[in-house]
Amino acid sequence: MRVLLAAGYRMPQDVRIVGIDDVEYASLLPGPLTTVRQPCREIGEAAMEAMLARIERPGMSVRDILIDCRLVVRESSGLAQ
Repeated sequence: MRVLLAAGYRMPQDVRIVGIDDVEYASLLPGPLTTVRQPCREIGEAAMEAMLARIERPGMSVRDILIDCRLVVRESSGLAQ
């Protein structure tokens, strides 16, 4: 974002940016960053549960684990109100 701004691009008029993780500084950037907030604790808990289940039952079928994320809209995407 800083490189684009230094090159004269405007956000979100010229370039729209979206990040992931919603780290603390996302709202503090020169143009607050739209981001996907991942539920890190829930991801870690699900990973641990899956690993323990695999240890207990090595032959178990592969499975998908879906955990909801949340979109946090800020100025960098041009969609913030």
